[in-house]
Amino acid sequence: MRSYFHCVTSRFGRRAVGNAVLVGSFAAEAALILLMLFWFGLLGTENPVMMWQLPAAAAVIIAAGLAFCVFPALSAVKKTRMHSRYTYADIQLKFAVLSRYDGTYNIDGERAVWRVLCYIPFSDFESAEPSRNGRKIVITGRIREYAMDSDYLGYHVRNGAIEFDRPWLEQRSFTELSVLEFPAVFGRPQRLCDALNEAKKRFDELPKPKKYIFKESEAVRRRQAMRALNDRYRK
Repeated sequence: MRSYFHCVTSRFGRRAVGNAVLVGSFAAEAALILLMLFWFGLLGTENPVMMWQLPAAAAVIIAAGLAFCVFPALSAVKKTRMHSRYTYADIQLKFAVLSRYDGTYNIDGERAVWRVLCYIPFSDFESAEPSRNGRKIVITGRIREYAMDSDYLGYHVRNGAIEFDRPWLEQRSFTELSVLEFPAVFGRPQRLCDALNEAKKRFDELPKPKKYIFKESEAVRRRQAMRALNDRYRK
């Protein structure tokens, strides 16, 4: 049985809207004050140059406010797209993978998507529970943490176990952890913790592979018996 948890990205939109309302309200208020000063001539006519600078200042404030509103919105769109693709929790029969988008960088002139991937084999998994403030998921066990270009972290599943597309990931390029604190970005953190603990129970209930005992074939045993009998008669 496979469980898949997507990243909840609605918080990025809420932050962008909050920033837009805050910045936009301040910019609109400042521009309105400047326009009122100009319209009613409250500064007097003894400094006409300054009077005609007020509309220009209001226009600059409005343009800056729009820029500060548009940038968070574009950033929120990008974060939503990248986290939707690269931030997830994948629970398989014998392991779990927690992946998190960690930014986009230019490396040697090429765009690279950086990702943190945590591989948790259920054979070494102990427990999972939310942190006290509910912002993180605390997982204990034997965990491998990879942090690199996302293109190197591909994997597929065979017989419920993981197989990395690059076999050298099995031997190196990871940090081994006994405690992992992963951001709670999949909705209610208790849901993911319950899914991990339940998957561990199912893993423990799997039939253990029987130890293979080599047995010689019947023909080989007969041949050995005949050889021993012939050696006895010769004596």
